[in-house]
Amino acid sequence: MFPKSLLAVGVAVSAVSVSALAGVEWDPSTPPPPYVLATPPSVARPGTVGAIADNSNNMSAYGPAVTWEVNNDGFSNYSIGTTVLGTTLEVGSSTTTPITGTARPQFGSSAWIRAGYAPGGSMISMQWRTATEAEFYGSSASVDMSGGGPLPDSGPWNTLGSDVLKISGMVATGAVDSQGRLPTNAYTLEMTFDPNIIVAGYQNYETFGWTISDIVNAGEMQLGYFDPSTGVWTKEINVITQGAQSVQNFQGSWAAFAAATGANDSNLANFVGSWGLVIDSADPTNSRIWAVLDHTSSYAVVPAPGAIALLGAAGLIARRRRKD
Repeated sequence: MFPKSLLAVGVAVSAVSVSALAGVEWDPSTPPPPYVLATPPSVARPGTVGAIADNSNNMSAYGPAVTWEVNNDGFSNYSIGTTVLGTTLEVGSSTTTPITGTARPQFGSSAWIRAGYAPGGSMISMQWRTATEAEFYGSSASVDMSGGGPLPDSGPWNTLGSDVLKISGMVATGAVDSQGRLPTNAYTLEMTFDPNIIVAGYQNYETFGWTISDIVNAGEMQLGYFDPSTGVWTKEINVITQGAQSVQNFQGSWAAFAAATGANDSNLANFVGSWGLVIDSADPTNSRIWAVLDHTSSYAVVPAPGAIALLGAAGLIARRRRKD
C-alpha cells in the first residue's frame, strides 16, 4: 500500500455546483428538476471512436459493438476507446438520434482501456446503453428508501452518473462466478461522467449543501459494476483478486497515477482494485473516473447518496441538514 501522501498527487479536485439547486432543500417525495446535458458531444473525444447507445429503457439491451483486435501487446499502445454520439431505439425499424439528455439522462459518455495486456488475436469490444428509468433520480421505479431497486441504497435521489458500458473480449482466466463476473487479465478502464447530476442527487434532506469535493473526499463515487445475480449496482470498485499495491480514491487521472506509481501494462495485476478520479472544472462533463479491474461486466459511475453510515469525516457529517 502506498502512503497517504501519494493520494495528493495528480490534478486537484475542484467544486462543481448546479446553479438551479442553490438554496434549495427538497423533500424526498418531490422529484428534482429534469436533467439536461449542457453540451452534447458532436465528435468523439481524443483516443476514441463514435458509438451508438441503446435507448430502449432495457437494462439488457446495448447498442452495436465497436471492436478492436489486439496483437499480443499492451493496451497502452492502442487507442481503445469510444464516445457515445447518438442513441438508437427500435420502434418498427432502427432509428438513430443525437444525444439530447431530455427524457432520460443521456451523457454522451466516453471510455478508454488505458492499460493491460492481451495475447494476439484478442477481440476487445465496447457497447453502450443509456440509463433506464430505474437508474436515475426522480424515477417512480426507484423510490423505495429501504433499498429496493437496481441502485445501492435506492431512493428517489440515486442516479447513475454516466451511460452504461459493457466490455467483452478480454482473455478469460476462469469461469463466470456466482456474481456474473468473467475473470480476466488485469486492465484499466477510464470513463467520463457529469458531476452536475451527481451533486443533484445529493441535494436531499440528508446531504443538502454537499459539493462534488465533499462527495469525492468521502469516497462516495466510484466506478460501479452491475451484478446480474442480484440485479443491483455495486457502490464500490468490485474486483475478484485485490492487488498487493492497490490504492483507493487517488485524486487524479490514470496517467497521473501511472506516473506516480510506475503502474504499466506488464505489472498491472499488482494494482488491481486501485481507483481514482479527476474533476475537470473547465469542462465538467469531461471529468473522469478510472479503476484497475480483473473481470468483464457492465460498468457505470455509481454514487451512493443513501450511504450515510459510511461517512467518516466529522466535517462532512456536520454539513448535513435534516428536516425536523
